Amino acid sequence: MRPMSGCREGKTVRLFVTGPTGSGKTTFAARVAEGAALPLYTLDDLHWARHPGGDRRRAPDERLTLLMPLVQQSRWVIEGVQFKWADPALASADKIVVLNIPRWRNTLRILRRFAGRRRFSKHNPRATWGALREELRWSGDYYGHERTLLFEKLARYREKVVEIRNERTLRRALADTVSAAAIGQHANSPE
Repeated sequence: MRPMSGCREGKTVRLFVTGPTGSGKTTFAARVAEGAALPLYTLDDLHWARHPGGDRRRAPDERLTLLMPLVQQSRWVIEGVQFKWADPALASADKIVVLNIPRWRNTLRILRRFAGRRRFSKHNPRATWGALREELRWSGDYYGHERTLLFEKLARYREKVVEIRNERTLRRALADTVSAAAIGQHANSPE
């Protein structure tokens, strides 16, 4: 694993976090953003236009129009599984974190998350059996072919990719990232 420090310490901190549905990328990204006082953006919010009657997938040009002002900022965490259209974020990122956990563990995480949704928030639209089937299908697509596409795309960014395969590495990466981002934040602060 490449160490997470070196996120342009003393300058900017731009972190892109990706992985399959249910891998923990949103939780990881939120902890980094909170611990390092960075703005957090989720690609789901750019990919989908939220409506009470059901979400609508945005057109590719609309997504990029929303993404561009975010990646032009000097400090951010952007997370999401939607790597196919996020080239500006990948190119601008100081580090790209890929949560590449084993498929069995990912399936277990999806099932646990679903059980929690069913138990604590029955009105959550993601707490239905249909939503569970959808998330398991998305996970299957990721492990079936999208993971290969992701790593092919990331080959040109090899020097800034950090691959996380287990919880211990995840915890270490979280601590390293928050520390590096905090150093950058203090270096950017006016005296």
